[in-house]
Order: sequence, then structure tokens, then C-alpha cells
Amino acid sequence: MKNRLAVIAAVAFGMLMGTQLFAHHGTGISYDMHKTVVVKGVITKFAFQNPHSQLYFDAKDEQGNVVHWAAEMRAPGNLEANGYTRKQLMEKLAPGAEIEVTGNPSKAGSPVMVFVKATLADGWCMCNDAGGGREEGGASN
Repeated sequence: MKNRLAVIAAVAFGMLMGTQLFAHHGTGISYDMHKTVVVKGVITKFAFQNPHSQLYFDAKDEQGNVVHWAAEMRAPGNLEANGYTRKQLMEKLAPGAEIEVTGNPSKAGSPVMVFVKATLADGWCMCNDAGGGREEGGASN
């Protein structure tokens, strides 16, 4: 009886934890990982925060209307592990900087994406595994 109860508890725990992990790491559910968009705009904010850093920028649509975009990036610890420092990112990704952002778009059509890479007007490229997105037809960045 004790073994049976232990097995039931272990299975229930596994299912509960599996659901939590899936819910948090469901990038492929919310974003089209097989499609890539490139959006040019102006940075409004960069948030170096957990669980994911965020890049916010404004771009104009085909009619000239301003669209407020957000790009989900890696956690600060992951960004630092890939060679980016908080100081560098806060300076480079400062509000007002012109930027071209590549990412995997929302499946719902909202102006959000999983970050793949970004290039500033001065040529600086944030291309070293900063977002977790993938180039169209390519492997994870």
C-alpha cells in the first residue's frame, strides 16, 4: 500500500511540474517559430529583468501609424553568459536609438516577438544568442 501511494504521489508531482514547465516554456505555442519578421523602429525602453529581458520599440505600419512592439529576450543571466553586460545593454539599447529587430512573431498577430537579433543604426549587432528565437529555416539562435 505504501509503494502504491508513493507511486501515485510521484506521478501526480511529475504531472504538476511538467505542466508548469510546459506553461512557462511554451514559446512555440505563442510564437510562430517557423516565421521571421524584421521590424525597423525606435527604442522606447529596454528592461534588463527576470524572467525575460524585454525590448520595447515603436515602428510605423504601412499606413504610417505608430505600432508599439515588444521583443522577448533571454534572462539577464543568460545575456551576461553570452557576453553582454547590463551596462553595455543599457547604453546601447537606450530610448531613442534607431533599431532593426528580427524575431519570431506572435501567432495571434499582436506586435510581439521572440527576439532573434537586432542591429542599431551605428552597425552594432546584438546577434549572439540574445533571444531564443530562430531565423526562418534555421536552427535556434
